[in-house]
Amino acid sequence: MKAQRICEEIIQLLVADGFRRQVSRKNLEDAIRVKRDCVDERTIQRWIKALEAFKFIKMKAPDVYELNPMGIPELIKLLKENSQTKIL
Repeated sequence: MKAQRICEEIIQLLVADGFRRQVSRKNLEDAIRVKRDCVDERTIQRWIKALEAFKFIKMKAPDVYELNPMGIPELIKLLKENSQTKIL
């Protein structure tokens, strides 16, 4: 699916930026803007819902999302090597 592939690219961008376990909504929105070239809040919200539907992320608090390592195989490998480098 094209949407799932794009979601994977968004997650890969977050992982490359140093996020391993959690990501703030602002950082998530920034990653979506970079990958999708969008500024519309409705489009960003749709991509966040898609990421949740494909189980790449789960809301942990109103502005904090937890990354799901089971949905992201390369994240499991990175978690074994080192922990999250970005602080929320």
